[in-house]
Parts: sequence; structure tokens; C-alpha cells
Amino acid sequence: MSKEMRPEPHLLVVGMNSSDVKATMSFARTLLDMLPAIPRGLLVDTRIADLAIGVGHRVVALDGTLREMPTDEQLRRTVKWEASRLETLIADLSSGRSERLSCEVAEGDLITCACAAAADEDILLLCQRPMLGFHGNVLLIGAPNSHSTKVLAMVRALANSSAAKISEVQTTEEVAAVFKRVDRSRVAAIVVDLNVGPLKSEEDLRHLFSAARCPVVVIGAKHIKPTCDKADASVT
Repeated sequence: MSKEMRPEPHLLVVGMNSSDVKATMSFARTLLDMLPAIPRGLLVDTRIADLAIGVGHRVVALDGTLREMPTDEQLRRTVKWEASRLETLIADLSSGRSERLSCEVAEGDLITCACAAAADEDILLLCQRPMLGFHGNVLLIGAPNSHSTKVLAMVRALANSSAAKISEVQTTEEVAAVFKRVDRSRVAAIVVDLNVGPLKSEEDLRHLFSAARCPVVVIGAKHIKPTCDKADASVT
């Protein structure tokens, strides 16, 4: 009897805009050099305009300037343009690795959409540009003896790629203490394995990403069940 074919793992590259994704491409390439994974892109449209109540609202553009709240038509054009840029970035990552290009657009909360899209042995790369640039340590959530050899090798590769050191948050720390440690730290990237704790839930991951202000590599996100609905639209 032949063994059941297992789906190939993906590196799911997730961002709210193509600029955040582009800024994290060096980490994506490092991870793909370490993993037998296929790159896949997910652009999350957070629909901030839907949260505005009343008139006179402004949004902060990528260059830091204040601009008028975009119209629905402007938002649709922006999402289409961002999705096209993401497709180009994922195609570049896929070159020489896989001929199958996969990009999607989702509406909603970034963490919810990312966790809902993760399956099997997928690893998430949650993209955001560091506020202070890619300077600092690579932070590993959890003591080394709680992680697999593959995870430790991944962390070392990320640190080597940015000439950084590895710092650790012990698994014995309370979740609130982990967030405080992350908020005080200046790091180039964070690696967290939800299989070993102390972070376990979608809300934990959301707090971590907010405190991180840098790219976050997530292992074990498939175990998190989404807390709200998500709508996907394939762009490739």
C-alpha cells in the first residue's frame, strides 16, 4: 500500500502592504534556504475605513503624512495594486524553487487571517518594517531545550543573515512578562513556536505582533482556530 501523500509545507508571507513584505524579503529567502517549503503570499486588507465614524478623519500614509480617508473605489484600486506587487515579490521568491505561484487577498484582522490560512506544516512570516531598522538581536521565545533542532537552526540562520546575536525569552515567564520583554527589546526579528508555549492563542500572537515592531516568524499557527470570519479572493 502506498503512503498517503502529505501536502508540501509553505512559507506563508503575510503583510498589510507590499512595502512591509518587501522589507522582509531577506528573511524570507533565508528561511526558504533552510526549509523544504514553497513561498505563498497573503495580503490582508484591514479595511480601516470601515472603522471610521463621523467626518474629518485622516489616515497616516507610509511617508508619515496625513491624508484624507480614501474612498471605496480608491481602496479597491490600492488593494489591486498592492496585490500585484505582492505577486511580483512572491514570484521572485519562487524562482528556482517552485513553478506554482500562490497569492491571496483577505479582508479582516491580520493575525486572524494569517492563522486561518495556515495549514499542516506551514510557517508564517508576519511582515512589518522595524521602526529602528534591522538592527538588534533575533529573539527566540522559549528556552533552547524546548525547541527542535530545525527551529534552532532557523534562528541561527536568521541571526547570521543580519549579523545579529540570539537572545531568548524563557518559557517559564508569564505571557504578560513576555510582551513586556519584547516591548523593551530592540530586535531584528522574532521567532515563536506556538507548540511549546508560553504563547498559545490567537490573542497572544496579536499582542506579540503589536509589541514586536519587527518581522515575526510563527511555527504551529495551524493549531489556532480563527475567532472571526474571513473572506478570501485569489489573485493568481
